[in-house]
Amino acid sequence: MHLVRHYVLALAFLLVLLAAPLSVLADCPGNLLVNPGFEDGKYKGEQVGTSLSSWLSVNWLPWAILGDQQINREIEFFVVDSQILQEGTYRVHQGRYAQKFFSAYSTHHAGFYQRVPVTPGVRVTFSIWVQIATGQVEQWNGILPLSDLNEPGNYRVWAGIDPYGDTPPGFGAPPSANTVWSAPVIDRETRMLDDQGHPIDGWVKLTVSTIAQSNYVTVFTKGQPEFPVKNNSSFWDDACLVASAPPTATPAPTNTPSPTPEATSTPLPSATPTATATPTATATPTASPTPSPTETATATPTPLPTETLAPTATPEPTATPLPPVEEVEPAATGGSDLALYLAGGGAALIAFAGGWLLRGRRRGRADR
Repeated sequence: MHLVRHYVLALAFLLVLLAAPLSVLADCPGNLLVNPGFEDGKYKGEQVGTSLSSWLSVNWLPWAILGDQQINREIEFFVVDSQILQEGTYRVHQGRYAQKFFSAYSTHHAGFYQRVPVTPGVRVTFSIWVQIATGQVEQWNGILPLSDLNEPGNYRVWAGIDPYGDTPPGFGAPPSANTVWSAPVIDRETRMLDDQGHPIDGWVKLTVSTIAQSNYVTVFTKGQPEFPVKNNSSFWDDACLVASAPPTATPAPTNTPSPTPEATSTPLPSATPTATATPTATATPTASPTPSPTETATATPTPLPTETLAPTATPEPTATPLPPVEEVEPAATGGSDLALYLAGGGAALIAFAGGWLLRGRRRGRADR
């Protein structure tokens, strides 16, 4: 009977352990991170440059900016086991383990990271849960420790993504300047109440999002207290990195207006010919006035018909009287040269008299 009872308890405990990572997956479908719940084991931090006493969860690497013994002191990394801690699951958000880093009577500027392959251009969103423990004096809520918010370290925490997938060149170097950080959360903002209304250090979720610019992105955590109080610690659990469809669908609507400018460009050619026609038409009428003076010149010949009065020179037909002179010639054929001379003079006299009389008649008609 006792064996059966122990077997049932052991089986139940095993199911709880197995269910923890599954619940992380359920909370973050499509998680791209490896060991996001820190449940897959740990390794000695000295392998990657930390102090001998540091431990890190597998697939995660540490980073820090190193200073002196009080400001930016080298921190300790530790994998929290809720089955060993007196406060149990209080320092673990879900499952059995969580990642912790801390320093005593000093500040630090540090965290851990993981590099992940992605498709360039996708939107990546990184989130992680964090709990802050800080203060000069140890305070307790029953068996649970509390941050001293009367003398806190002003401890701030961030989540970050480097969209280019860069990593620090080694322990002691900061993340790339390209890293996009979430809004910070400070220790005072994490004070909460439990189900019985007692104050606790609450778990808060940090989230940051950006567009992947490379085949990799790197996700970061960061903790940075402002004051070197006795306790400056942060606990991290249940990380999640997801990728969504690239935002190219959003620019697509922006491309639809582009046909409108094309329609606008169509009328422009029609306007151009209109403008061309207008100057051409204007030029033609402007030229037409020029011929008008030419017409005035053609009007000048109108006096020419007056010259046609030159038919007044029609007295030339008065040469017609010459035949009578020729008619006289046969009459004088038998006479002397003197008779011919007199006959010619008489003809001329008669012609002159006839012309004079004819002009006189025309003038008389004109006077009438």
